[in-house]
Order: sequence, then C-alpha cells, then structure tokens
Amino acid sequence: MNRFPRLLGVATLAYGVFAFLRPDSLTRHAELGDPDNPPASAVRLSQAIGVRDTLSGLGLMLAPAGRPLQAAVIARVAADCTDAIGFGTFAPTRKARTKVFLVAAAYAVLCASSYPGASAAGPVTRATGWARA
Repeated sequence: MNRFPRLLGVATLAYGVFAFLRPDSLTRHAELGDPDNPPASAVRLSQAIGVRDTLSGLGLMLAPAGRPLQAAVIARVAADCTDAIGFGTFAPTRKARTKVFLVAAAYAVLCASSYPGASAAGPVTRATGWARA
C-alpha cells in the first residue's frame, strides 16, 4: 500500500519543524559560519528549508494515493537533489560538502524508492504482477 511514502512524510515533517526551530543544526553541519553564532543569512536559509520540508512532509502525509501522492514524492526527491547539488557544490569545506551531499542524496534515494507505493493500487507484486489491494 502507500504506507512508506506516508512514513517518510512524517519523518520529513518532523525534520522540517526541527530545522525551523533549531536552524543552528543545519548551519553547524553545513559549516555555514560560526557554529555558536551563525550569520543571519544562514539562519534564514535553514528556516526556509525547514518550512519547505514541513510542507513537503504534509504533502506526503495528506495527498490522496495515486498521481497526487506520486507528485508529492517527486517534489520531495527534487528538493533533496537540489540540496545535494547545492550544498555539495557550495558548502564552504570539503567535509561539509561531502557530509551534506551524502545525507541529501541518501534521502532522495530513500524517497524515490517509495514512489511505487504511492500509486492508487499500491506496488505491484513480483510474483503475480498484480497490484496489492
């Protein structure tokens, strides 16, 4: 069925709220300035990502199965890919670029793997070729 995309929605929502309320977490891992006093622009970036992820998580949780949920999964994967490319390219140190790239890319792959479960009928089983009810 479509439980896996829903579960990822809960995880994404939780991270989004956390990133908004605790922007120092992302600024610290991405090494965006002084960890104890990050610049305002880095704080705003982290909060914007938090809002985006909160909304994305809600989309994964609430979209009806089928095309709307598939679109929510695609949007989530696109967001993670842009994070992987953006932070993987522009974070200030090689360590930060690698760390944030790997986390974002791994979550993109995880979310992409939930795409088959987002269909209205659920994933097709290998044994029968029929969608599970």
